[in-house]
Amino acid sequence: MRTIRHIRQDLADNAAAQAALRKEGRDLLGVAAATRTEAQQTRLTAVEGELDALVTAAATLEREHAQALRFQEEERHEPTIGGGSRLTLGADRAADRPWGPTLPAGATAAMQAEAHLAALGEFGVAVYHASMGHGADPRLFAAATGMGTAVPSEGGYAVPQEVAAGIEREMYEVGDLLSRVDARTITGDAIAYNVINETSRADGSRQGGVRHYWVDQGTAPTASETSLARVELKLRKVGCLGYMTDELVSDAAALGGELRAMFLEELVFGVEDAITEGTGAGQPDGYLNCPCQVSVAKETNQAAATINTTNLSKMWARMRARDKANAVWLINGDCGPQLDVLSIAAGTSALEPRFVNYSSDGVLTIKGRPVVETEYNATLGTIGDIALINLKRYRLIRKGGIQQQSSIHVRFTQGEETIRSFYRCDGQMMPRAALTPFKGTGTLSPVVVLATRA
Repeated sequence: MRTIRHIRQDLADNAAAQAALRKEGRDLLGVAAATRTEAQQTRLTAVEGELDALVTAAATLEREHAQALRFQEEERHEPTIGGGSRLTLGADRAADRPWGPTLPAGATAAMQAEAHLAALGEFGVAVYHASMGHGADPRLFAAATGMGTAVPSEGGYAVPQEVAAGIEREMYEVGDLLSRVDARTITGDAIAYNVINETSRADGSRQGGVRHYWVDQGTAPTASETSLARVELKLRKVGCLGYMTDELVSDAAALGGELRAMFLEELVFGVEDAITEGTGAGQPDGYLNCPCQVSVAKETNQAAATINTTNLSKMWARMRARDKANAVWLINGDCGPQLDVLSIAAGTSALEPRFVNYSSDGVLTIKGRPVVETEYNATLGTIGDIALINLKRYRLIRKGGIQQQSSIHVRFTQGEETIRSFYRCDGQMMPRAALTPFKGTGTLSPVVVLATRA
């Protein structure tokens, strides 16, 4: 049996020949039948026959390719885990054998983490060797998705579920925003929440219409009713595509680390960017576009692209008291130099009150709440460059973890294997509007931003 490399080359040559014949046929058909010469008509008939022959030959090559994948021996790989000790992958070649090394009893957390990377790396190495005609691991076929992996145009290999789940878990551990939102797992494709429609703390409006009454003993209070609002979230899909080159495939543990980092970083970026400025059309609704957002105007004669202490004080005043305990300041890195020099002027010999400080461990705080620098916030001077937000009021739904697949065919000529990843989620701020306080003038919100200073 010929090697898979030779079969694929024949398939590529066949596809190129088909493309050339189809172009020639289109050019000939472009000549009006009445003016077409006899030689042109003869060639058109020959093109049709040659094209039919190539299509038949391609089908034969596809079947030969499937046989090669099915019958070639599997190459086994043994990644190194835990300080150079080599752990067994199992003597059998069963399709249900787990990916990655078999950990000894009492394995440490560090060894488990390395084994997790090795599992993803072993999968990547298996895909690579299958694509090069060096043997197909039966677990690749056990995890097949689509119409089938034996035919190049019909599918790919599914990344092991436990590995994809691990990447999702890390997303919520390392993400600046994901680690702070109210994330829920659902079973369907959408979910609706009934929330209290509270837009004012005035009497008769609290809790959507509930009101208290002072009454005499034995006297019933006047009945009141609450008002509910309906919030609907429907899963959206975000995806990314990555390639592993032949040179990258060195050992399973190293490759697993590369693949994990690649998808972890990009999926965190995509979801957190949507949490910040998503439009709600085919993606989550970002806090910068939510209806409950409060915008604090710049000061009179305030210079462009600046932040001053009054801005921050007014932003803090517009956040509801119960939201302040979980609030964070989200800023663009361009805001840092502005914050570093802020202070409140004090009289001679007085202690200068500073509410912009660095804690003993180097964390910048404003009013005692942490400042988190992100790349999603707008640049200095633009609305969204600094935001005060309680992300616990942002509801994010998700389902099914990360869906990943690998293809051994998409970029064969470039010497690269392709892995794609999809994640389904949706989210929005739960309050439906800014809140009018019981006493006071300005509305309150869990999302407060500083207006543009142009």
